[in-house]
Amino acid sequence: MTLVRPTFVMAAIAGTFPARFELPLYGMQIVSRGRVTWAEKAAWFRNVPVTAVYPTPAQAEVRVRFGEMAKEAKARGEINKVSSRLGKWLPGAAAYIADHFHGFRATKERRVIAKKSIHTMEELKAYYGI
Repeated sequence: MTLVRPTFVMAAIAGTFPARFELPLYGMQIVSRGRVTWAEKAAWFRNVPVTAVYPTPAQAEVRVRFGEMAKEAKARGEINKVSSRLGKWLPGAAAYIADHFHGFRATKERRVIAKKSIHTMEELKAYYGI
């Protein structure tokens, strides 16, 4: 998938840029067919999902948990490891996350809350009450 932002090109000409967190909302995705059997075209345009910028509380919870696990994995400092769940060699952090993130399910609701951009993990936790 490629993100095309025609408004960004037009904004550069006009000299007024939208805020960084709003850019994906103005862009378009070029989606290739891949393994989709019903598609007649090789590629097509579609709008960027609003949850790419404004995640649902459940998506935010998963992103926060993934970030916390990534920090834990980095602190362990493993180079390469066999994932017990996948049974293949992975970088240490990827193996740790694959083994411990499996089966995680968000407890928050799955509705879109569109308010403001979140910049840090602490703001994200405070915003969604995690």
